[in-house]
Amino acid sequence: MVVFDAQFLNETTEIQEFRSALLRWGKDHYQDLPWRKPLPIWQGLVTEILLQRTRALQVVPVFEKFRNRYPTVQDFSNASRDEISELIRPLGLRWRAPLLYELAQRLSETSGQLPLDEKALQQWPGVGPYVSSATLSLHANRRAVIIDSNVVRVLCRVVGQPYDGETRRKRWFRELTERLTPRAGFREYNYALLDLAIVVCRPSGPLCGECPLESICLSSGNMERPSVPSNATD
Repeated sequence: MVVFDAQFLNETTEIQEFRSALLRWGKDHYQDLPWRKPLPIWQGLVTEILLQRTRALQVVPVFEKFRNRYPTVQDFSNASRDEISELIRPLGLRWRAPLLYELAQRLSETSGQLPLDEKALQQWPGVGPYVSSATLSLHANRRAVIIDSNVVRVLCRVVGQPYDGETRRKRWFRELTERLTPRAGFREYNYALLDLAIVVCRPSGPLCGECPLESICLSSGNMERPSVPSNATD
């Protein structure tokens, strides 16, 4: 059995086994959501904003209405703040409406063109680290490391490391995600990791027996007392 070492994976067997098991599972359990088909990048960005703190199935009907009502950047930029607010109202989190309105105006200025750099994209309305990396990786064919609370939970469980709201900012964790994210096939990898977190490696009651990573997960069957590598540092 392959065991992850205290250095959080060397570029050898551990990483390959992790990726292979995850990608096989992802292919067999792919979530055929409408925004996973080819989209203009700006629509992908809007989608990632809509998905923040919201279940995918809730977003589906709103996404379809959005795409039908605003097929072009010009259509989107002509929408009023109230119109956007009403369209996304079923999702709650009303703070998204003014941000989407600002985003529409910015897109109008650039004819729908977006920067393909994470830091530059984060200067746009409604775009933080997760939205920028998800937009580039999932909709723009640019390798980017996706980190959200679900990714933190899965990876920390695998390496037997406790986690909290600050984990995503720790150096060891960012190095771990960078090593694990492949140079090719990163889109499929990121979707598989996100899907696994929702379907199997749930916050409570994880389905360890159905997890493709069970044989290499240090927390499998022992969620309440994960081990901490002795040389973990920030």
